[in-house]
Amino acid sequence: MDTPTKKRGRPSARDKILDAALAVVNEVGAPALTLDAVAERAGVSKGGLLYHFPFKEDLLTAANEVIADRLLAAREAEAANLPDTPRRPLKAYVLASVYNRAGNDKFTTKMLAAGSMLKESADPIRRYWKERFPEIAEGAGFDRAALVHAATEGLWFMEVLGLSPFTDKQRARVVETILAIVDDKVLPPAPADVEPGHTAP
Repeated sequence: MDTPTKKRGRPSARDKILDAALAVVNEVGAPALTLDAVAERAGVSKGGLLYHFPFKEDLLTAANEVIADRLLAAREAEAANLPDTPRRPLKAYVLASVYNRAGNDKFTTKMLAAGSMLKESADPIRRYWKERFPEIAEGAGFDRAALVHAATEGLWFMEVLGLSPFTDKQRARVVETILAIVDDKVLPPAPADVEPGHTAP
């Protein structure tokens, strides 16, 4: 997958429209998004918006392309700070995901809650998810990569849907455990303050 091209100079009308669309989604959700609201937020005419995005689904598709580009860029930024080892892509993916380096979680939460990920406009996200696993698994092996991917995505889905049972300390231990699997590292037993039923003194 190609690296997203860094834009220079003043943002184009298309970029402003997409930024505005994500802001509106964050405020009201994808189903309530209107082209009028996006045009007003972007500071462009309705005709100017329709020139780039004739239909709402076109706009949502392009917004999801932005989200996918951010996810890839976040992974690559993490990888650039890690040693060049066969498991670097897998570790970079975990770090980018668990720390929301792309800054997408607030948007994707609104999309998921509204069922927008079930529509064709979510195809860019589906393609990214489909392409991601082979990219991060290379050099790590299927078993390790699949377990890490399932654990990372499970943690993410629980959190964006507000279903995580973990305290902050327990979450940190889960992340530490996932990274230990990536690095083939054996962790000492979990500290007492992350065990279920522990109460702080």
